[in-house]
Amino acid sequence: MLRDGIAQAEKQILHLDRTNIEDFLLQLDQNEKMFGDFGADQTAILAESGRWSSLLKRLTSQPQLIVDATSYVGGLPKLRSKHQPATGFWWHMDDAIKQRRIQTIKKVAMALGAIVVIAGVMILAINFFTRGNQSATVAANSSATIEQLVVDGKWQEALTQVQIARTASPQQNELLIWESILSEKLGDSTRAQAALAEAQQNPSGTNAEFWTLVGTDRQIAGDLEGAEQAAQRALVNAPQDPQVTFLLASIAEARGDSLQAADYFSKTIALAEGTNPELIVVAKMRMGMLMQQVQPIPVPMPEQTITTTSTSTSP
Repeated sequence: MLRDGIAQAEKQILHLDRTNIEDFLLQLDQNEKMFGDFGADQTAILAESGRWSSLLKRLTSQPQLIVDATSYVGGLPKLRSKHQPATGFWWHMDDAIKQRRIQTIKKVAMALGAIVVIAGVMILAINFFTRGNQSATVAANSSATIEQLVVDGKWQEALTQVQIARTASPQQNELLIWESILSEKLGDSTRAQAALAEAQQNPSGTNAEFWTLVGTDRQIAGDLEGAEQAAQRALVNAPQDPQVTFLLASIAEARGDSLQAADYFSKTIALAEGTNPELIVVAKMRMGMLMQQVQPIPVPMPEQTITTTSTSTSP
């Protein structure tokens, strides 16, 4: 039964969607219970233990697989309440992703502390010389609040904050992009398309910079497919832009594709050479973190075989 349960889970993880995600999570619970039923001496299931460990490693490295699949059936919080006590870590992959994002933001912030200080001085200078332009200040102050609400998955609260900020700066591009992303999250596709179209009419910067911003914000909101689409549009317009390649690396990292992410980070470093030293520092740091997280998949121990030696006696 344990062997069959693991095989079922290995098959399901290849194509997780709304039709099988709940059964998959319950199968993991059942597998864990069966391992416990064997007690302390598990020598009889060494091969199964190896396969189980490999499966759990994959879940740990790719939590988005579960989060994406459960988003179509009400999300992990709904399923947790339905199947209490839901103690297995696979029931809490949304919290794991949120924590990873927070930790990544903290580490990046520490690495770029000097840049933040410089930016802060520049903002103070701009505010001093343009005190009459309060709309830009309101939009800037709202950005951090909106982003934190998005990271926490509070879509409606984030959209309300966007609307408040837009009263002061109705044409601010990033606010329009956030309105598009959050409206999509809340099921209002018409409003989402209209906000994105309005943002495209007066983009700040180049076309590639616009789509890079769209992709970055979509990734923060957990829309990796939308982020990938935006990144590819940016890549068409600026294939040598290191910021675009950095975005692709971040998306691959969020998906748990460590090899692809490392390749993109490496390309980012090469493209930013001599033009963007700050980005090189961040890319190298992210690559280092990525390499620390990559662990070899444990190889199942072979089952012991008993070799019998036959002896022949001469008459």
